[in-house]
Amino acid sequence: MAERVILETGKTFSEFSLLTNYTSKECTLQKISLNTRLGNLKLSLPFLSAAMTSVTGYEMALALGKEGGLGVLPARLSIDEQVSIIEKIKGYEMGFVEDPITVRETATIDEVVRLVEKHGHSKVPIADRNNVFVGLFSFDKYLDANATPGDPVTTIMITPEELPCTNNSNISLEEAKKELKGNSYLVVLDELGRLVKIAFQKDIDNISVAAAISTHKGWKNRVKSCIKAGADMIVIDTSDAYNEFTSEVIKEFKKINDSIPICAGNVITYEGAKYLMENGADLIKIGMSSGSICTTQREKATGRAPMTALLEAAKAREEYHQETGKYVSLIIDGGVSAAGDMIIALTVADAVMMGGYFNHFYEAEGEKLDESMQVTNHEPDIKHIATWGEGSARARNLDRYGHVARKTFFAEGEEGTVENWGRLKPKLKQDIRKIKAALSNTGCMDLEQFRDKAIIELMSTYTQQIIGSTHNMQVKE
Repeated sequence: MAERVILETGKTFSEFSLLTNYTSKECTLQKISLNTRLGNLKLSLPFLSAAMTSVTGYEMALALGKEGGLGVLPARLSIDEQVSIIEKIKGYEMGFVEDPITVRETATIDEVVRLVEKHGHSKVPIADRNNVFVGLFSFDKYLDANATPGDPVTTIMITPEELPCTNNSNISLEEAKKELKGNSYLVVLDELGRLVKIAFQKDIDNISVAAAISTHKGWKNRVKSCIKAGADMIVIDTSDAYNEFTSEVIKEFKKINDSIPICAGNVITYEGAKYLMENGADLIKIGMSSGSICTTQREKATGRAPMTALLEAAKAREEYHQETGKYVSLIIDGGVSAAGDMIIALTVADAVMMGGYFNHFYEAEGEKLDESMQVTNHEPDIKHIATWGEGSARARNLDRYGHVARKTFFAEGEEGTVENWGRLKPKLKQDIRKIKAALSNTGCMDLEQFRDKAIIELMSTYTQQIIGSTHNMQVKE
């Protein structure tokens, strides 16, 4: 008989509901922080894009990195490809927004909010018909204001006198960087007060990027090359990290480097997480067979419900912290596809890694396809984006899934397409607002408080149907 038979069913994120708690008047969306610390790396968003060749390349790593998350470059890329992308991201030069989206002074607040939701910008310039700068709409100020959607946007705008502005329309990037010190943006006008361009502080901040490695031969060269290029984290990416190979890599890595954090995974048990912690991992990645394209459970009957796996790893984290005083961050990888999943996951995890979610965006590496499933580079025609798992016949990531040679390979992932959601920024911003709103409901100002104070409740199947979706009505299309 098996050593242990667990009869309690595994749980995923959508089976839980977040309970509310007391919220002070200070706990508003604009004051809530989603900063997270992964080892000694600080991110302003708790999101990592999966180390999948259909998801993360230069465009995804740059777009997510600019928003404050972390792109993880796949180990299936060559060392030269990883290094080239890291160097390109680290050498990214800020640029002015030369043709910013503007609204007229006659626009309503509702019209501007719709633009914010469409494009993901939190600040929208207001100009008259001659492009003379009138003021700036700030989404944060809108959240604070007691204004109705039909009010003119000018009633809550920030006036030019309150803003960091310059009338030097020929200002250089270096001059703009100096002006940006202490400011989050700089509005550039000409001598007649007409809007020329805008510079943003976030475009000169350091963009973080990570590189994945395997436990197989050649990993040391990859690590040394990627760290030299400027990688902020190294991720051991294997489907099952509860083994001697992974522990040896962690120990050897620590001899090579003592400043860049190393993330090890994936594991799905208390024992697996504790093993990696005891062997020196700075972060642990949790998950197996819960990804949208993964077939490991189907092929090998191996895997675990993601929330159950995460809760088991959290027990190991707590115990290890009590024993050693060292806190090891947990990253959930797989099974997270919407803001609700992210919220429940973040009651336990320090960050969320997503493949399927990020695969939907224009910045993903998969081929872009039109309505007839033909490859296209014309953005308005893109309806679908190609996706494939690292264990699929297309990727054949032998190292990640422990296949010693092609002759032993069998697929543990599918290949297909996902719907195009457009550019990453607008959708990501919407989901960030949902997460912050959930934290506000629980009275939490940041993710650390959220992990300490959140109360979640398991729902029955019937309860999920009642409170998880609309019912007893025909939804208007």
